[in-house]
Amino acid sequence: MLLAVNDLRTSFFTYAGEVKAVDGVSFSLDEGEAVALVGESGCGKSVTALSIMGLINPPGKILSGSIVFNGRDLIRLSERELRHIRGNEIGMIFQDPMTSLNPVLSIGTQIIEVRRLHQGLRGRVARQRAVELLSMVGIPSPGERLRQYPHQFSGGMRQRVMIAMALACQPKLLIADEPTTALDVTIQAQIIELMKELQAQLGMAIILITHDLGVVAGLAKKVYVMYAGRIVESGSVDRIYYHARHPYTWGLLASVPRLDDKPKKRLVPIQGQPPDLLAPPPGCAFASRCRYAMRICVQENPALLPSSDDAEHRVACWREDPEAAAFIGASRGGVA
Repeated sequence: MLLAVNDLRTSFFTYAGEVKAVDGVSFSLDEGEAVALVGESGCGKSVTALSIMGLINPPGKILSGSIVFNGRDLIRLSERELRHIRGNEIGMIFQDPMTSLNPVLSIGTQIIEVRRLHQGLRGRVARQRAVELLSMVGIPSPGERLRQYPHQFSGGMRQRVMIAMALACQPKLLIADEPTTALDVTIQAQIIELMKELQAQLGMAIILITHDLGVVAGLAKKVYVMYAGRIVESGSVDRIYYHARHPYTWGLLASVPRLDDKPKKRLVPIQGQPPDLLAPPPGCAFASRCRYAMRICVQENPALLPSSDDAEHRVACWREDPEAAAFIGASRGGVA
């Protein structure tokens, strides 16, 4: 096993109180495996990724849990040890490539800097490796583009540069935080296909973070659905897409456009707003937005337990309790 996150809890201590951004998250992945963390904005996906990278700064703090990467618990490492792993063994693609890239440094300078810091490469060798990286991610005339600046690249090309930087040291794990945000659907497909090809070529593991279930199927093998800082459902891509059990997952699926939909069909939004994490409600955090909520849903928080027909498919919903069957009726099928 390459990475095992166990009962991770990360909070931000603001003037108004404690924000429980990540509240007991656990998941794992093997070498060469791709998984996805999905959910609405503010559900804790990016904070989970930043916790893995050791980039949680005050007022944020990792309160408990473990993040075991390649046999080492990252939470217990010193900042110096983390710097060796960050960018070298674990690469990350951040959400907005325009703000992540330095506007006053050339693309070549920024890529070479990564190799210089972690592997000591300089001069002609480092430049040649930078050219190879740009070529690997599909940027034409890589030798010329090295001298150019971020504003001279399109959004899709900037994202490819970010991928090249993340892969500069051939990491064992790549974390892609909303890699297709603000890109049109054609470029989105190209970026996902590129990541899939690079994964097969380099044998690296990938954590894909996104709010769009539409981009998950082409890359990830397993999906973890997050809501209000917790995982509410997990399973293989097929189980999540065709046999989802949590009403929140149904809502995410219903909001994805489909090619077989009728013309001008309106997308179905999830009604209501996510809970205030400064004062989370008792019981299930999704209860106020759930059309199937029962009395117990607003009283006790359900545990993440295996579904009745697949031990690898786990759901945190009181609907899965055997005694709730009488209230569920024919609605158990979900959204396909």
